[in-house]
Amino acid sequence: MPAQCKGHFRLFLRYCLGFVLAYLVLIASGLYLWAALTEQGEDLQIRTQLQGTQHLLHARYADTPQADWPQLTRRLQMQFAYPLRVMALADAPHVLDLPSLEHLDHGGLVLSPDGHFSYQRLPGSTQVLVLGDFSEPEQADVAWYDSGHVDAAVMSGIFILAIALPLYFLVYRLWRDVYALGHMALAIQQGELAVAAPVVSTHLVRPLREALSSMSTQLQDVMEGQRILSQAVAHETRTPLARMRFALAMMQIGEEDPEGAELLDGLKTDVARLEQLAAAGVTYAQFGRSPRVATHRLDVAQLFEALGQRFPGIGDSSPRLCFQPPHQRTLVANRDALMLALGNLIGNARRHAVGQVVVSLHVAGSGLVIAVDDDGPGVAPADRERIFQPYVQLQRHPDGFGLGLALVHIIATKHGGSADVCDSVLGGARFRLLLPEA
Repeated sequence: MPAQCKGHFRLFLRYCLGFVLAYLVLIASGLYLWAALTEQGEDLQIRTQLQGTQHLLHARYADTPQADWPQLTRRLQMQFAYPLRVMALADAPHVLDLPSLEHLDHGGLVLSPDGHFSYQRLPGSTQVLVLGDFSEPEQADVAWYDSGHVDAAVMSGIFILAIALPLYFLVYRLWRDVYALGHMALAIQQGELAVAAPVVSTHLVRPLREALSSMSTQLQDVMEGQRILSQAVAHETRTPLARMRFALAMMQIGEEDPEGAELLDGLKTDVARLEQLAAAGVTYAQFGRSPRVATHRLDVAQLFEALGQRFPGIGDSSPRLCFQPPHQRTLVANRDALMLALGNLIGNARRHAVGQVVVSLHVAGSGLVIAVDDDGPGVAPADRERIFQPYVQLQRHPDGFGLGLALVHIIATKHGGSADVCDSVLGGARFRLLLPEA
């Protein structure tokens, strides 16, 4: 069964069972209260219906000698659909209470507490004519479909179907529309802002469709504005920076002016940082507005080798970079984006590590985890989510702008994964890049 059908069928069962149980409780409570209120009226109605029958029976017994009453009882029983018998008045206390016995002793018609039997004393005798049980007529004379159990089963089935069928079609339509809107929201989350709003047939979810459609349009406008702004900023910033760099290169400051030379070196450093910041901002904007990245199957060993060549050992004072042999030989990702993300993680770890940085890859659940561990001070739990936000730096560093970890988070998201940080076995921080295993 498709996932969509399973979803709406589970929803239908949950709502249907709830509705049926609620209705059954309400109907049973109502019937019980109604029966309690009308119990006396029913007894009076039964007594009225039996008066004529009892009068005719009494006349037959009065015209028949008492010695022939057993034979008369057998003949009459053949003509009645319910039992008929004669019992001694002395046995009446076993089945009737004191008020009923007094009424019976005066010749009155008495019903049993459950209304299934009637008792009346035969005139001029110590015998009582008993009719019933009225709730169980002769089975030979009753069709199977006239059974009370069958009636109850049929009524219950009709009642359940009357609730279940309309509810099923209502839930199916509602689930179908919600499922389609859920796909639209997921597409918007993944960056597909131009997704068309699905057609919905349920009035209940039409406001949600309109809200999602309006949100998608507004997001497209915002993203387009960001794209235009980032391109304009990159273009307009690089030109004056290039002119400044050219002007600084043309400036000549002699050895007799050490302060001027120091000032010139600082200006060159600031211009270089501004150029790096502009390039990092453009890269961040490019990854942020792309819905997905093109992925290929990559060799993990070659990827680690390329990263090792990018971060050669500088000296004895620099942290040692180690790559653990991976158990997984290949992974599916965009090579340039993954190199950028891992490069940012390794560079960040080397800036904070004391003596060692370890890169590893292992399988976790249904995905792959690339971990970068260091033996530095680590990241406080309160800062572990904030650190992935753009332009956030826990400690100021001359080579950082607060975009490296934000790029890591975006690249992981565009691959359908995520990025986080936790404690490392080395004593510092472990930055993890979680990727789905294709």
